Amino acid sequence: MPESQIILSFGGGGFSHASEPALDDFCLRFVPPKPDLGYIGWANGDDETRISRFHARFRDLAGAVSHLPLGASAGETRSWLAGKNLVYLGGGNTARLITALTMGDTLAAFLGANEAGCVLAGVSAGGVCWFDWILSDSGGQGYRPLQGVSAVSGGVCPHFSSEIGRRPAFENAVAARPSQAAYAIDDAACTVAIGGQVRGYVSARRDRAAYRLTAQDGAVASTRLPVFG
Repeated sequence: MPESQIILSFGGGGFSHASEPALDDFCLRFVPPKPDLGYIGWANGDDETRISRFHARFRDLAGAVSHLPLGASAGETRSWLAGKNLVYLGGGNTARLITALTMGDTLAAFLGANEAGCVLAGVSAGGVCWFDWILSDSGGQGYRPLQGVSAVSGGVCPHFSSEIGRRPAFENAVAARPSQAAYAIDDAACTVAIGGQVRGYVSARRDRAAYRLTAQDGAVASTRLPVFG
């Protein structure tokens, strides 16, 4: 198993949604016993319920658990990331999260930690912010493509099969970008990216998956990704 540049992106589910605990268990496959785990709640304004759920879910499984508050400086972020085995980013407003990540040298701190072996995992906004672009409704004007941070190649759409309107909006966005890879992730499913490339998916439910969408001559086709591992 490669030891660096692993990014796990949940379409929905996991401890923050109090569902699909198998997704949380999957994250732990990539870290040593009693890992040092961190939580970022920047997309949801440091919602206290989600922070509490993080501690409750992992405190008995980890050697250390901690939370980096919204507004932390790049230096504070870099210090906090030192020695972390996995950092989980919660869901919420994708645009707000990307703004926070791209302030100063904060993004460089996360990408440096990821390259050094810290797994980046997250749900919805916290999982998809790493892609080149995201189908998002965080701007308040319906589903629109949003520029991501480009740690993972391609476009992405979370909640693919559970929110009416996402599929046609994503297909339209993919059709407008025929040269780019694009991925759709259902709730209860998770893509695995290594070295910036999506390698496959896992799912906590048989009827949920992740897909690669391709466009040719204006038509969009969807293919289920291979199961990871």
